[in-house]
This record gives sequence, structure tokens and C-alpha cells, in this order.
Amino acid sequence: MPIKVVVVGAGLAGLGAAISLSRAGHQVQVIEQSGFLNEVGAAIHVAPNATRILKAWGCDLESLHPVHCNKLQVWDASGNLMWTPIVTKERQMALNTMDEWLLTHRVDLHNALRATATNEVNGRKINIRLSSRVLSVSRTVQAIVGENKGRQSTGQNCFRFLVPMERIQANPLTAALMEKTGIDGVHAFVAHDRRIVVYPCRGGQLLNVAGIHPARKETNARDSSWLDGGSLSQLIETYQDFGEELQEMCRLAEDLKLWSLASRSPAPTFVRGKLALIGDAAHPMLPHQGQGAAQAFEDAAALGGVMTEDMAIGQIPQRLELYNKIRYKHAVTVMMMSKTHDERRAEMLEELRTYVADAEVPKDMFAFTWPSDPIGDAHKLVQEAQI
Repeated sequence: MPIKVVVVGAGLAGLGAAISLSRAGHQVQVIEQSGFLNEVGAAIHVAPNATRILKAWGCDLESLHPVHCNKLQVWDASGNLMWTPIVTKERQMALNTMDEWLLTHRVDLHNALRATATNEVNGRKINIRLSSRVLSVSRTVQAIVGENKGRQSTGQNCFRFLVPMERIQANPLTAALMEKTGIDGVHAFVAHDRRIVVYPCRGGQLLNVAGIHPARKETNARDSSWLDGGSLSQLIETYQDFGEELQEMCRLAEDLKLWSLASRSPAPTFVRGKLALIGDAAHPMLPHQGQGAAQAFEDAAALGGVMTEDMAIGQIPQRLELYNKIRYKHAVTVMMMSKTHDERRAEMLEELRTYVADAEVPKDMFAFTWPSDPIGDAHKLVQEAQI
């Protein structure tokens, strides 16, 4: 029978959960404390394991104004190509998936989800209530998470900014850079302890730039905040040893933000009774693997998969345990691998095993994440458990 579900928060994870549960046959109420008047963020990866789910939810991918990511390339700090880890079509064929790898603006992705959430499906509509708060659930969430250990610094900060592609193309130095890299992929320019990651979004009209570097005390970046302004002089100083084309790109920075790459421990379990944690509430992701949105969507898809329309209210705790079984090991592994770049992922194994005792460092993060099928996994477990 349909169950009344309350989703707290209408971010990417919350809207995804609402869509998934509504399509599974339930009555969904979303409660969000903001009014969505001034959304924040920059560009975001939508990997194949995310686009596969979005299409299953009936989301119009073109409404994301995406750029199709055709490759991932690594360059040195002077702008010389070192290697090409991913050619998308080749990897798609190797992994037997042709789902898209898209680059979009976070606001465009959020708007697309909001539009999908407002569609009536099988006579049901999701009720989204903005500018409202749910006070009592916080205590229950705390009961799942346990003692609040606070945010933990990774020792890294990240400059984020967007530059209109018109400005990039009008500048001889940055136009030469784009001519060399192309505007259909992700490009990482790396030095021994810092890197600049560049890719387009919004149909190629904007260039997204992320500069990850060792944190300095004097920057005063707030943990996990999108709102702190960054210093252009500090940005230029941080990348003063990079090639002139990259330095010029930094000088074009608009609306520069500085984000402290702080994290916190994952929840020891994602469920308790009739409550489930998803997205950042369960496993806060840092940007190194580009999997934050995808893992939130996988949570939402798994929830919809285990919460079938024919289930009874008394079955909720057991079904949520199935959700935890599907998602915990996988999501926490991706979370730990997302704390640092590929060359240093092995350093995360000891910490990962404090949460997942038999965990191993994935040999290839693309092969680990792209083929994921939480909907299929959910249906299989429900059938096997017969609960």
C-alpha cells in the first residue's frame, strides 16, 4: 500500500529521493528550509551511473544544458599533455554502458530535478514545501550518526570560479589554451602538491575552474562553504609556477570562491528504524572523484527500489536495512576515495577499513562507479529477502 514519506531537504539528494519514492508508488512530502531564491554552486560532473538513474526517473537531460564529456586528460603545470586516462567512448564500450558522462552547472541540474519532481506520475504529485524547517528529526539523525566529531580538515583548499567562454576566447593566451585542450572534456593540470581542474558547462558558455592546493591558515576559508570570497592575489600567488596560459586564466576569474575541503566521518549506518540517511548526511563527498551527485542519486534510486508499492508499513525497517546493505560499503568506499586524488588513494585504506572491514582500494574508480545498478540490486534483494 502507498506509504506517506517525508523527505527533509530539497537539494539534489532530497529531490532525487522524492522522485524515486513517488515513482515507487508512495505519497511524498518534501520540506526544505530555504526558499531557493539564491542558489549557489558551480559546475558538476554527472557520471554515467548518475545519468542512467536520471533517465529512469524521466528527467530531460537536455534541460541540464550539458556538455558531453568525451575525455579526461592530465597535463603538467606548464601545459604539456602527460596522458589521457579516459576516452569516454572507449571506456563505455569496455564497461558495456553507453550512458552519458555530462558536465553541467549545479543550478541547472537542480532545476532539472525540480522540474521532474513537479511532474504528475500515475496520478501522484510530490508536495514540496519551501521556507520550512523540521526540528525534531535532527535528534533522530544524531542518533544514527552518533557523537558529533565535527568537520575534519584534509589540509586542502579549493579555489572555484567560472569564466564566460567569450572572455576565454577573446584573450590570446587563454584562447590558445582552449585550442590545445578542446572544450569537450575534463583537464587536470598538475604539480607535485597542487592542481587546476578545468571543464566547460552550460552548453559550453562557461568554463569552470577548480584550483586544489595545500591550505594556508591565513586564507580563513570556512569548511565546506560555497559562499566565501577568494582573493585574486592569493589565487595568482598559489599558481605562480604554472604556465602563463594558466596564470592568465586565473586572472580572468569572476566571482572567485574559496572552499576548505573539510570532511567528516561517515555515519556508522545509514538507517535507524523508519529513518534513512542519504547524500551528504550519510557520506559527505569531496570533489576528487566527481561522484558527489551520482552517489546521492544512487542512494535515492536504491530507496525507491526497496520501498516497493506493495509493502506494508511494518516492513519499513527491514526494507531500509536492505537499502543499507546495498549502499553502505559502496558509498563509503567512494567517499574515502574522494578525499584525495588518484595517485594517493591507497593512503585511504586504513581509514576506510575502520568502517568497512573487508574493503579494498578499487583498482579503477571508473570501473568501480560507472556500472553501478542500485535499482537492479534493490529489486534482487527484495525478491531474495521476501520481506
